[in-house]
Amino acid sequence: MGIRKNQSSLTASEKAAFVAAVKTLKANGAYDVFVAQHRAAFMASPNDPAHRGPAFLPWHREYLRRFERALQEIDATVSIPYWDWTVDRTTGASLWSPDFMGGNGTGASRQVTTGPFAFSTGEWTLTVRDPGDTTTFLTRAFGAMGSLPTQQGVSAALNVVPYDSAPWNSTTSTNTSFRSRLEVVIHNPGHMWVGGSMMAMSSPNDPVFWLHHCNIDRLWAEWQRENPTAIYLPPSGTPNVVAGHGRDDPMPPWNNEASPPTPQSVLDHHALGYTYDDEPVSPGVVQITIDAPPLSASIAQAGEVDMYSFVVTMPGNHIIETQGSTDVVTALYGPNDLATLITEDDDSGPGANSRIERNLAAGNYYVRVRHYSGSSTGNYGISVRRSAPQPGVQTIQVNGPAVQGTISAANERDMYTFAVTTAGTYTIETGGSTDCFITLFGPDSPATFIAQDDDSGPGANSRLVRNLGLGTYFVQVRHYSPTGTGPYSISVRS
Repeated sequence: MGIRKNQSSLTASEKAAFVAAVKTLKANGAYDVFVAQHRAAFMASPNDPAHRGPAFLPWHREYLRRFERALQEIDATVSIPYWDWTVDRTTGASLWSPDFMGGNGTGASRQVTTGPFAFSTGEWTLTVRDPGDTTTFLTRAFGAMGSLPTQQGVSAALNVVPYDSAPWNSTTSTNTSFRSRLEVVIHNPGHMWVGGSMMAMSSPNDPVFWLHHCNIDRLWAEWQRENPTAIYLPPSGTPNVVAGHGRDDPMPPWNNEASPPTPQSVLDHHALGYTYDDEPVSPGVVQITIDAPPLSASIAQAGEVDMYSFVVTMPGNHIIETQGSTDVVTALYGPNDLATLITEDDDSGPGANSRIERNLAAGNYYVRVRHYSGSSTGNYGISVRRSAPQPGVQTIQVNGPAVQGTISAANERDMYTFAVTTAGTYTIETGGSTDCFITLFGPDSPATFIAQDDDSGPGANSRLVRNLGLGTYFVQVRHYSPTGTGPYSISVRS
C-alpha cells in the first residue's frame, strides 16, 4: 500500500523521482489528458460532475488515484505528496524550491522562470488551455488573491456534519455541509493564493494542483475517521441532483467503463491502495487459509484498519465472517485488485458480527476489517469457508427462448451466464422498451472484460456480436440511467 507523505518530509531523491515521473507523463501526452478531463468537467456546467456538488471529493479522489497510478507505471516508488498549507504557507517554503515545484511568477506576465516546470526548460509547454487563453507557459501570483487556509479554519471544517445537505449544489450552506465547507472555505483559497494557472479550469497544468488536492483528500479521510457513521449524501435518485453526484451514480468521464467508479466505491481510500503518513498505523496484509479455523485478531487502536487476503483456486460460493463481541465492519475486494470493492457488511452475522456470502471466481481477494466506531477497539476472529452455491446468476440457453428480467432498483446489475460449446460468432442482445446497457465477460471468469454496448440493437436495446471460443461467459445488464428501472429480455444466438 502506497504512503502519501507531507511534501516537507520528502528526501531529495523522492522529490526528483516525483518530478521525473510527472515530466515523463507530460512528454508522452498522458499528462495533458488529465488536464483536459478537469477542464471538460468545468465546461459541462451546470452539469459539472466534479465541482460545486457532493461528488467534489469522491471525483477528485478517483482523479488523483488514476494520476498516481499513471505515475507509478513509470516509477513504482512514487506517490502523490500533499501540501499542508496550514504549516507551509510562505513563498519561501520548501515546496517552492528550484528542485521541486519552482517559485512564484515574475513580471507582468507572472511567468514561472525557476524550477523543473519553467517554460525555459523546453519540457513544460501548456497545450490544454481554457477557451481564449493563448498563454503557453506556467504562471503564478502568490498571495495576490487572498490567504491560505489556517489550522483554525481546517479544524472548524472538520467539525461540520453531515457530509452534505440540500440543495446539493454551490448554494449549499457551509454550516450544514462538510463538503461545501471544505470545497469553498478551504479548497478554493488554495487555488486563489497560488493564482495564475491554478485559477483556470485547466488548473492541473500547474503540478502543485496535485499536492493541493492531495491535502484536501487527506482532510476528507481524517473527517471520515472522525465520523464513521456519517454516510455519503445524497443517495442516487434524489431530485435535482446533477448526474454523477448521487451515492451510486457512475462518475463521468469514466461512466461508460465496464465497472465505473461511483462516490460509494471510492469512500475507502485504503481499498484504493494508499494511506497517509499521519494515519494510525495498521498491521500488514495477513493471509487467510480457506476452511481453516478462525484467525484471532484485534482492533488495537482507534481508527485501525486490518487487511487480509485469501486465494480462491476453485470458483464457487464462499462465506467471509467475523466472530466475537466486537462490532466490526468487513469489506471484500477483488479479484486480484485491492481497489475493486465487491461488497461491505456490518451486522449480517450473529450478534454484531459481519457476514459476506458471495460466488467468487478464481483469484486473490482482500478483506478489510475496521471497528464500526472510529474511536473504539476490541478483539475479533475472522474466517473464510466454502459453502453451497448461491442462486442469483441465471443461465441463458444458446438459441433458446429469451430470458425475462427486470431492473427493479436504482443501479441494479443483473448477471447471466451462458456456455459456448462450439466456437463461432454469437449475438447477445436485449429486447423490450427499457434502455439497457450490457457488458460481456469471460471466458470462464466474470472479471475478464470483453466488450460492452448500449444501443446497437433495435430502439434502445443492446446488441453485441462477438467471435467466442469455448468456455463459460457472463453478461451483466444494467439500466443506462443509474436511477432507471424496467423490464427487459435477454437472449444469446449462434
